[in-house]
Amino acid sequence: MKFFTYLMGRLHRRAPVQIAATRPPPPEDRGFDRLEIQGVIIEHLEWCVAFNDHLSMDPADTAQRPALPGPAESGLGRWLARALERAEGRHSLLVELRDEYEQFHRLANQALSHARADQMHLASTLLNTDFERRRARVLEMLRTLQRR
Repeated sequence: MKFFTYLMGRLHRRAPVQIAATRPPPPEDRGFDRLEIQGVIIEHLEWCVAFNDHLSMDPADTAQRPALPGPAESGLGRWLARALERAEGRHSLLVELRDEYEQFHRLANQALSHARADQMHLASTLLNTDFERRRARVLEMLRTLQRR
């Protein structure tokens, strides 16, 4: 009880807190819908699973393979295009994410080309270096947007 009384006394002696009027953040700093971005992350991870399935397919297998969506057709790509449109291209993290995502897809296509040419050593090297860095960076940027 003495501690509570002491604590309350200290709180009353402090200067009053002043609350300033706040302006809405500029369009570039406005947050994003966390659930919407969570859905985009899930779609992106599902794309990564489909990509892994494509990598593991036998190049000699002539069965029809469903095409992987490119950067503009994927869930993340479509969301990114809408987000950039809403932000009128002013959100620097969105522009950076778009560039990273395009590079991610370029590297994915290179790895698939190596795998289909039965050059898994080249595909594996690419996947474990540049591709993995891009993949991690894209997810990191999405999570950063989700926290804003």
